[in-house]
Amino acid sequence: MIEVVPLGGPLGARVEGLDRRMANESAIAKILTRALAEHLLVVIPGAPMTPAETRDFAAAFGKPQTQLLRYKRSGAVPEVSVMVSTLMADGTTDKTAIRAEDWHTDDSYFAMPAKATLLHSIEIPSHGGSTWFCNMHSVYEALPEATRKRIEGRRAIHGYDTPRARNRPSPRTSEEIAETPDVEHPLVRTHPETGRKALYLNPNRLDRIVGLERAESDALLDELADEARKPRHHFGHVWNKGDIVVWDNRATMHRVMIDYPLGEKRIMQRVLIEGDRPV
Repeated sequence: MIEVVPLGGPLGARVEGLDRRMANESAIAKILTRALAEHLLVVIPGAPMTPAETRDFAAAFGKPQTQLLRYKRSGAVPEVSVMVSTLMADGTTDKTAIRAEDWHTDDSYFAMPAKATLLHSIEIPSHGGSTWFCNMHSVYEALPEATRKRIEGRRAIHGYDTPRARNRPSPRTSEEIAETPDVEHPLVRTHPETGRKALYLNPNRLDRIVGLERAESDALLDELADEARKPRHHFGHVWNKGDIVVWDNRATMHRVMIDYPLGEKRIMQRVLIEGDRPV
């Protein structure tokens, strides 16, 4: 019997009693997708899976898509990316691991960003490396009424790399550059399943607010990000080997704690679930 147990924080639930092989059965998939929309984050414990098994499990939440960066794709299963964020003493740590230390939401540099992200732990360090999540519904609702009125209807430019990002991203091939022109999204988006409003931020990818001078845009984005950084909106997941965590990119941000030992492996499989154009 599947049970969805709230984690007691500002977001998140743990799914217990699930046989992962049954996830794509209609009734079970409905339970999982409803839990994701309601709790924004679901944790599903279990044993490590193969890339093909991970892709098939992810299909319970929607259609898996291929990630932009070809070098991360898992061979014969391109819908699964292998995320190696082992910290290397010689400075060769993958750039995406370092950028993941900052708050962000996946895929916002696409016109139709991923609906959700699935991360599956294959190897984890002895300690550290937790992933933190931010409830962007509660961030929006905590803003002063004057600020909510100020940003209502405003749109912002997202790009693969922007001057506001603290760290530079992994380089793209010419093909990948052609696939990622800058895009425009609303600052406040409405969740298509629950109707709730969420602040749509991504400090790693959000460049500027349309119609504002750079200084005013930067100041407003900083003000919004300050609210999102408050701990009352956050939940931290401490990984066990084999965990699956799925989060709703439409109303969350996340970040990784880069506090684990040098050289200890931290390897995840990731699947992005196709989404819709933000409104």
